[in-house]
Amino acid sequence: MQFNRINILSGSILTFLLLANSFQAQNTPNNMAFIQGGQFMMGQTDGEFDESPVHKVWLSDFYLAKYEVTVKEYRAYCAATNSTMPQQPEWGFQEDHPIINISWNDAQEYIKWLNKISGAAYRLPTEAEFEYVIKSGKQNSVYPWGSGLPVNENIADESRRDIPGRREIWNGYNDGFPYTSPVGSYSPNSFGVYDINGNAWEWVQDWYGKYTSEDKSNPAGPKEGKFKVGRGASFNADPWHSRSASRAFVEPEFKGPGFRLAKSIEAK
Repeated sequence: MQFNRINILSGSILTFLLLANSFQAQNTPNNMAFIQGGQFMMGQTDGEFDESPVHKVWLSDFYLAKYEVTVKEYRAYCAATNSTMPQQPEWGFQEDHPIINISWNDAQEYIKWLNKISGAAYRLPTEAEFEYVIKSGKQNSVYPWGSGLPVNENIADESRRDIPGRREIWNGYNDGFPYTSPVGSYSPNSFGVYDINGNAWEWVQDWYGKYTSEDKSNPAGPKEGKFKVGRGASFNADPWHSRSASRAFVEPEFKGPGFRLAKSIEAK
């Protein structure tokens, strides 16, 4: 019995070390984009009621994952922690696609586990950081690509035209995927980040709150609240919900979005 117990323990330690090495490799700076901070205008004057007033925000440098957390990565977490995978979408889970149907609390548990096995300090991006990256820093057009038809994003397009109950689509644009796509299928934005405004909408760290007109430095949202914020367009995002400033707010137990990792840069 003692021999078997030692073997089981050794196997658990080996699994732990393999997972730690795997996740450290996946989330090194090579897979995290360095985002040079700066000043930008957050919000949209003629958007939804909660996207104004447009206000000036200043952000410090930070890291943001180039890719959304994948089904494969989340499955490894579930296997290691005896957690349950979320409900599959109608098209099924595919390993290199973004994980979806995740609650904000699920994302937090994943990050806590990942930090434990990797020794890192990952977190969700703040809402301001997310919009800053969507806007490639100082770009102030309605859409990340400027005006006209979308560029380099998986959003509601011609491939969804025949799907029952679909939202409005982008007429004349076909990204080739009616549902989610493998992460990194399209060109990155100027920061080197992929799928920032398409594929899966994503959780951010903040509690939902109203904007004010005052300038902000590294805003992190209200200290408490009822709703958490989801950001970014998705495979079924119509033109209105594909705007750079578009916000969504849902309870933290709502299971729908995906997520990606962020990391602060320690002061020297």
